[in-house]
Amino acid sequence: MLRILFLSCCLFLCGSTFLHAQYTRQQDSMLRVINGQPTGREQVNALYKYGCMLLPYSLPDAEMAFRRGLRVSRKLLYHKGVADFACYYMYIQDMRGEYQQSLFLLKQAVIIYSCLKDTIGQVNAISFCGMEYQQMADFSAAASAYLEALKLADAAKDSTTAGMMINNLATVFNALGDYRKGFSYASMAYEHGIRRKSRMRIAAALLNMGESKSRQGASADATQYFNRALALGRETGDSLLVLSALTGIGRTLSDQQQHKLSLHTYEKALLIAEDDPGPENLMLLYMGYANALYKSGKYPLAARYLDKTIRLAKIYHSGDELRRAYLTASDNMAAQKLYSQAFSLRKAYEILNDSLVGDATRRNVQQLEMQYQSEKKDRDLAEKKLELAKKDLQLQQKNIWIGIFFSGVVLLLIGCFLVWQKLQHRHHLQEQQLQTMEIEKTVEVLEAMMQGEEKERTRLSKDLHDGVGGLLSAVKMHFWALKYERSYLQQDKGFNHALGMLDDAIGEVRKTAHNLMPEILVRMGLAAALEFFCNNVSHSRQLQISCYTSGEMQRFKGNFELSVYRIVQELVNNIIKHSHATEALVQITQHDQLLTITVEDNGVGFENVANSTGGMGLKNLHTRIKSLNGHLTLTATPGCGTTVYIEFNIAIMQLMEMQPLC
Repeated sequence: MLRILFLSCCLFLCGSTFLHAQYTRQQDSMLRVINGQPTGREQVNALYKYGCMLLPYSLPDAEMAFRRGLRVSRKLLYHKGVADFACYYMYIQDMRGEYQQSLFLLKQAVIIYSCLKDTIGQVNAISFCGMEYQQMADFSAAASAYLEALKLADAAKDSTTAGMMINNLATVFNALGDYRKGFSYASMAYEHGIRRKSRMRIAAALLNMGESKSRQGASADATQYFNRALALGRETGDSLLVLSALTGIGRTLSDQQQHKLSLHTYEKALLIAEDDPGPENLMLLYMGYANALYKSGKYPLAARYLDKTIRLAKIYHSGDELRRAYLTASDNMAAQKLYSQAFSLRKAYEILNDSLVGDATRRNVQQLEMQYQSEKKDRDLAEKKLELAKKDLQLQQKNIWIGIFFSGVVLLLIGCFLVWQKLQHRHHLQEQQLQTMEIEKTVEVLEAMMQGEEKERTRLSKDLHDGVGGLLSAVKMHFWALKYERSYLQQDKGFNHALGMLDDAIGEVRKTAHNLMPEILVRMGLAAALEFFCNNVSHSRQLQISCYTSGEMQRFKGNFELSVYRIVQELVNNIIKHSHATEALVQITQHDQLLTITVEDNGVGFENVANSTGGMGLKNLHTRIKSLNGHLTLTATPGCGTTVYIEFNIAIMQLMEMQPLC
């Protein structure tokens, strides 16, 4: 587990996220680049990065790269490079069990980083000291180092390093048997890994979470966490991660009494371990495999792997694995009824266990954690107070500027509003003037057209009445004279019929002349003229037109009455020509300042009135009615006739007619 955490830190220090499968494709080219570089700090950093790429599969080459980086750093008096060497070289020393020597170098690195005010380097070096303490089973010192590193990381707002320290603390609490707290810290480390999108850190946190659940007896949950870590290891091609996950899964299966499957899992892990010379993983694997063999009743084989574990733990000073191996070896000897050896191993376990994870150690670690949490709360509270004070000051300044800004904006808006209002008023007046001018122009054009039409109608009326009418009267007098001069004509039916037709012609000419210039409109007004017109049109035709007047009709200006008369006359003519109607109705109503006219028939009607634009005649009617400030509504249904409704606002119309006189 600690090797996985260390490799994660190395990748973080080097700024590289490549994996072993990718390292092998870049090693030769990168070494050529390093050799071609001038001696300097860039070369030192490149050598350390190159050494990390070689881990954990080419330890001799990695050691040469690290030592070369140290030599160049000393030559350049590059103090940070010297301190970095201790952090990188720690992995090589751990593989040899040189924890004390590594710890000495790391403490010197902490002093160098502190003098250089390199907080990130100081945090990493202190955390590596914690790892060395943990390798030597000095959990109190390890927890103290991790908490100090976490405190510095929090102060530097370094969430990446803080996440790694939290996961390291999870391993300490698991080793001390406080599995609930271990799971809590591992869960926090998992969230850090998710936010950083670091699969290495996610996997390390999952392993600790699985370890906590496994020790608590929650085998199903533990298996789930180990399997997720295993999947990440296979995705990334990280054999160390796969080995750690398989070791955890094998122990969980053994706890569930699935001994055959557990042994099979451990055997797969042993195959992977052949390419991994790391003692830590071998001790964990041998210890787990021996425990599974013991539970399966294979005591001699279990004893062999327990001996291997004890031997490695003594060589590499791994007190935690040594005490676990003593306990399992004691149980294994007792199962074989070798009670004397079992007692000796049990006694060794009790002595070592008391020194490593006794109550004093637990209390010390808990006290350190409580001290850290208390200091963190005080620091967070002080930071919050300072932040609130800054925010209050900023808020006051902001409020002052906001007040000034809004005052300026309000004054500017008031000025703009006044200017806009003035412009709108001027624009409104101009629009009114333009509308008035357009209306006046339209009225003038229509009046000119109507005056021209009326002059032409008057001329035609006089020509018909005086000319054609007089001529027809003269012809009639001549025929009557012939009738009395020649007595036989009095009995001639053809002659009498011709006289009747001549009388009809004279009557039609008089009606036409009267319609062209209705004198009754001038004498009697609009209602009487329309009624007289309807009666004349109904005479001797198949169409019966009724005219009704509602209310007392006042007299209007001559131009208005003549225009309305012509409009109704045109509508009636349209009924005669197009509707094939037998009955029609013209109704005139005046109510207050509203004059309405309804013209309807029972003719054939027509379609698509709503969407139709109409012919020229209908367009002219709309235009003439609109110019008189009226509104026309036409409703027609095929086979059901047509209804035209016209409405005039007399007050506005009269005002419009008066404007040119003002």
